[in-house]
Amino acid sequence: MQGIPWVAIAIILLTGLPSQAKFKPPGDVGKPGNRRGLATRGGECQVQGSPTLTTLVPTSNLGLAASNSPTFYWFTPINSYKYVTFNLHKVDAEDNPAELVYSAIAQLSGQAGLSSVTLPQQASSSTLSANIEYRWSVSFHCALSEPSRLVAIGWVKYVPPSPSLTNQLAVAQPQTKYDIYAEAGYWYDAVNELITANKTTPSRNLQMAWQELLESDAVQLNQLVGQ
Repeated sequence: MQGIPWVAIAIILLTGLPSQAKFKPPGDVGKPGNRRGLATRGGECQVQGSPTLTTLVPTSNLGLAASNSPTFYWFTPINSYKYVTFNLHKVDAEDNPAELVYSAIAQLSGQAGLSSVTLPQQASSSTLSANIEYRWSVSFHCALSEPSRLVAIGWVKYVPPSPSLTNQLAVAQPQTKYDIYAEAGYWYDAVNELITANKTTPSRNLQMAWQELLESDAVQLNQLVGQ
């Protein structure tokens, strides 16, 4: 896997996360793939308990991004795997991976929590083109020489925000940006603002907002509440 960068993928332990805005997903058709990793039985490496490896995407598997270098989040369960790989692909007409846009590898610690990767802005080849759907995946490996036995899928589409939304965000307080992104249907930006707010100013209100988001009809990731 030469040429693929090794990255420090953070594990974020959520203690409480913002606001009262409801996430309003766009009317896009859902995309294929399983956002929950399904591992085959047996083998040296295993996941302990539930929930399993899970990409943080809506029930449609597709989320919008207001930035061409968004941050992708997933839940890492307690596990005995050695490595995690993140891959971002352009797809063909049948939604199958066709062109690798970005890939990263990191060692797993075995800890549970939210993990993330942000596309580097320095390299234009790894940023998203507007209005194109991309497929991303997270894979766990016992050894890099072996194929993955545990994979979870997500989709992303970069839609540049309108001038009015850009102006609104430019004057918004950090605590209110989640509301703005959620109302506009920008999944990746809303999630990132929510998690960032929790890291800087954790509160009971933020915890409730996080729970409401995960349990909403458009998301249905109830099993991640409290993780």
